[in-house]
Amino acid sequence: MTKLRTIRIGVVILVFAACAAAQDDSQTGAAPAPAFGQSAPVLNPDNPPVSGLDEPSLNIKTLSRSFISPAIQIGESADTNENNQLGASNVQPVSHVLGALDLQKFWPKSDFIMEYLGGGVFQTEPTYQAKQVQALGIQAVTRWRTGYLELRDAFSYIPDGSFVLGTAEGFPGLGIAFGVGTGEGLPGIMRFSGGLESVGDIPRLSNIAVADVVQAISPRAAVTLLGAYGNSHFYDNTAGLINGDQTTIEGGFARLISRHDQIGGVYAFQLFQFPYSTGGEVYNHVFNVRWSRTITGRMRLVIGAGPQYTDLQYGNKLTSWSLSGRAILRYQFQRSSISATWAKYETAGTGYYAGANTQIALFSYRRSLGRTFSLVTTAGYVRNQRLQSAIGSDFNFNRDNGGTATVILRKHLGRSYDFFAAYSFNEVAFDIANTANCATLGCGTTAQRHRGTIGLEWHPKPTRIE
Repeated sequence: MTKLRTIRIGVVILVFAACAAAQDDSQTGAAPAPAFGQSAPVLNPDNPPVSGLDEPSLNIKTLSRSFISPAIQIGESADTNENNQLGASNVQPVSHVLGALDLQKFWPKSDFIMEYLGGGVFQTEPTYQAKQVQALGIQAVTRWRTGYLELRDAFSYIPDGSFVLGTAEGFPGLGIAFGVGTGEGLPGIMRFSGGLESVGDIPRLSNIAVADVVQAISPRAAVTLLGAYGNSHFYDNTAGLINGDQTTIEGGFARLISRHDQIGGVYAFQLFQFPYSTGGEVYNHVFNVRWSRTITGRMRLVIGAGPQYTDLQYGNKLTSWSLSGRAILRYQFQRSSISATWAKYETAGTGYYAGANTQIALFSYRRSLGRTFSLVTTAGYVRNQRLQSAIGSDFNFNRDNGGTATVILRKHLGRSYDFFAAYSFNEVAFDIANTANCATLGCGTTAQRHRGTIGLEWHPKPTRIE
């Protein structure tokens, strides 16, 4: 009996010693890496490959159950430039009604998320106008032991390029219908048709489709490959804006060099296509070296830079080298978060140019104010420089600068309703005054727009589906 008791005591001591050793290893970072497979560190969703598109969640909890959920939003705005024209200023009321339908479906190795958003924007002065809004977003992923394939698509038809309530937080639903998460790592793809720098009351249809593959080649290294296609088409185009297509193929490599740090390299080929009379084709080759530091649940920092080689295939053949790069900082505090982005790359030119060299800076701050209030603030700046001459175009602009700022305050009224108040400011300035399309775009060099909005949003409890 004494020997048996001694053995029991020894086992208990051994177990406590093993637990203490494991805890010490986890605190010092000396714990062994998990088995190579879906749980390998390089495939960890809290620290995805720096050469890919995915961003870590930063402790933002998402629903893991399959559901379908509707939402409806109504709002009333006072707008100082409802037709988004150069040199215009006239306060008018504008109403909007938007509806969203979200679907999430999860299987053991696959996920599917879809969102449809539609509605209308209505103005009564000086004349009655009804403008439709349509958007559809899809994300689908399938996984295997050492990697995954993800498909993303964002389609939208909006009344003008500056139609926003702010960021995605201003719209009902998940936000993927307007392209959230549909290509953050792609050079130029997110700013295909503009937004910060657009003027004119001209409807536009745009679509961005992305397919990307991540394949681990060891527990610490992975390769990424993606293809993307985007297009932008302007309707009732009395201003002569330039339609365009963009095709991107990108390959990359990422490697963990420590528990929190990664290095990677990316090469991307881009083809911009425009009507031959306005620009023909632009070939762009992008090389980037990237470094990231991720602290799970708190911080993500990405810095990347490298040369890009541009080949213009219209008129006299012209080639050039320039710098491309980006920097992203996201930080999660206990009750708030910040996000700051800077990028320099080539884009399709937002309808005014057949290709542009673009720099963009974005900042957002989100904070929970107690149990029932939340605050979102955003700011952005963009600069576009024409890549090629204005042959065949009605626009003689060589460059433009644009800025925006938004504040959205939400009050949660129970579990199914939100009251919100928002203010947004947009400005775009061109280097040359517009004189060719004054009836559509207005005359002058600068367009400013102030908009204050109040509204109510209904989002009932999601309905579970199996």
